[in-house]
Amino acid sequence: MKNENNIDIVGGGPAGLSVGYFAKKVGMQAKIHEASSTIGGNCKTIIDGEFKYDTGAHRLHDKSEYVTNEIKLLLGNKLKRVTSPSKIYYRGKFFNFPISISDLVYNLDLSSLVKIIYENILTRLRKRPPPESFKQLAYQSYGKTISKMFLISYTEKLWGEDADNLDPTISGGRLKVLNLRSLIKDLFLIKKTNSDHLEGAFYYPEQGFGEIFNALGAKIGPENIFLNKKVCNVYHDNNKILSITDNNGENNFISNLVYTAPIDELVRSLIPAPPKHVLDKLKFIKYRELMICVLYLDLKSFSRNASIYFPDLECPFTRIYEPKNRSAKMSPIEKTCIVIEVPMGERNVKIDSTKEVVYHKILSYLENKNLVKSEKIIDYKLVKVKSAYPIITIDSILKIKEIKKYLSRFNNLHLIGRNSSFEYLHTHNIMERSRSLINKMVSL
Repeated sequence: MKNENNIDIVGGGPAGLSVGYFAKKVGMQAKIHEASSTIGGNCKTIIDGEFKYDTGAHRLHDKSEYVTNEIKLLLGNKLKRVTSPSKIYYRGKFFNFPISISDLVYNLDLSSLVKIIYENILTRLRKRPPPESFKQLAYQSYGKTISKMFLISYTEKLWGEDADNLDPTISGGRLKVLNLRSLIKDLFLIKKTNSDHLEGAFYYPEQGFGEIFNALGAKIGPENIFLNKKVCNVYHDNNKILSITDNNGENNFISNLVYTAPIDELVRSLIPAPPKHVLDKLKFIKYRELMICVLYLDLKSFSRNASIYFPDLECPFTRIYEPKNRSAKMSPIEKTCIVIEVPMGERNVKIDSTKEVVYHKILSYLENKNLVKSEKIIDYKLVKVKSAYPIITIDSILKIKEIKKYLSRFNNLHLIGRNSSFEYLHTHNIMERSRSLINKMVSL
């Protein structure tokens, strides 16, 4: 017997758990169908002996007062405010991220600084149309010189696409216009000023970022979360989703379906199948796969930074983060670990590379740059992260709109999360959207 207030959720990651949590708060019945053996999706915290690490450099930025307060209620004093700015490693030097005025003044030559000022004056004097690509966005925000140094190569390595093919939204709203007044002031005063504002403050749970989603799962209740249940078929009548079938052949009748897994999987699972022109769009829908390499180090500390970014194309990875700089409880007092993110694909490390090949590429670069000594490595682990990011190109945006237009005919189907909505979203975005969806459903 169906209840019109019931919700079936495909996927037990951040989006699925957020929807289930807010549904439970308003008294709606929610069931989560999760394909793997654990909840959390790509936001898990892995425990390996005396070390803990997340499957990504996750942090909670205080961008939504409601979401921050909700997580504080969930975790209490286990949610800590942390100050740990990030860096960019470029040609043997460390630069602040977001890009810092004083770093430019003290680490770049005069001719480069003059060029940066000239480019940024020009961009402000010219009429700037809305950027159509990430490259245009970067040039408008920082000019060509800074963009080529820090942004373009990093972005192309991360996403595996040319920057002029990538949609501007992949920036996640993180690019800010360079403060020219501060740059000129620092340049001619020839001394460090306090003109920089480093965005190093964020919230983080004591035992890892995955604790947020474990807490959401606990509120939903284990009796409402069905693990190892991969939804294989989604049946419909062209206007409404009728039922879903999982890998065990179990059929569930549907009142409301919230889908958080990759959108291409949803389209392929529909029965009857969508028209050919819709299925043909799926070849443009791609996701980035990562390999994370965890190095356990016989060191108290590797750095003082939340994350370190590596734009150089010769470097096989994009980012290093040190869990201990988020919470001291992530590593023993006398040891630490670092987590290294390696994008997998044709342009970077080949997707079929063995773990040993990936590890030795990483180690070779770190030793060559004197960033890590091999004798300090206690052990290492490598973990694959599938569908880490949707690859949002200008072409894929157009195709996604057409796919979503087709899916909009199903009045009880809702898409939430990075991989189903095919957007670059943060935790606070996902939780806000989940809450809004439930509020909308309650008001109907």
